[in-house]
Amino acid sequence: MIVSYLRVSTLNQEVGRQEFQLDKLKIKFDKEYVDKCTGKNRDRPKLIKMMNELKDGDILYCESISRLGRNLKDLLDIVEELVNKGVRVILVKEGIDTSTTTYKLLIGIFGAVSEMERETTQERTLQSIERLKDIKSDTGEIATKSGKWFGREEKTIEDLPKEFYKYYTKMINKEISKVEMAKLLGCGRATLYRWIKLYE
Repeated sequence: MIVSYLRVSTLNQEVGRQEFQLDKLKIKFDKEYVDKCTGKNRDRPKLIKMMNELKDGDILYCESISRLGRNLKDLLDIVEELVNKGVRVILVKEGIDTSTTTYKLLIGIFGAVSEMERETTQERTLQSIERLKDIKSDTGEIATKSGKWFGREEKTIEDLPKEFYKYYTKMINKEISKVEMAKLLGCGRATLYRWIKLYE
């Protein structure tokens, strides 16, 4: 059995970008496991289900190492547990394949980098929140540097994803469809249409 595991951090996020990357492999997957929760620990319903169901001879594809786990220890434990069961694990973005002899070294390196990036992002977010706490309105609401209040801030072109213009140009030139564009940006079609309307 060939399966895929996809994960996003919140319920309102889409797995389209991950699906698009896996579609490029032209593989017919027998089953897809999707979690919509944080990857900082192993307490994920679909991950637990997958770990229980996979058996000797199965192959697991994951778009990137950070989708399988953000915590290095958990990541190593997950992969090792699967390998011990006879499951082959392939992490596409990093080119890691547990059928090779160097996979442990690569997982350690990429996993450590992924964990460090997550911790850096969290630290910056907390610092930003602390700075914003010093700027309050008369009603006690926290303001952004632009003077707009949380919950009322309108999107601008600057808020669009960095790669929006590149894919928008390809879509206009009929190189990709709107469905493909949405997958590449990891958003739903309704969101994409709002972004296009905003940009145009």
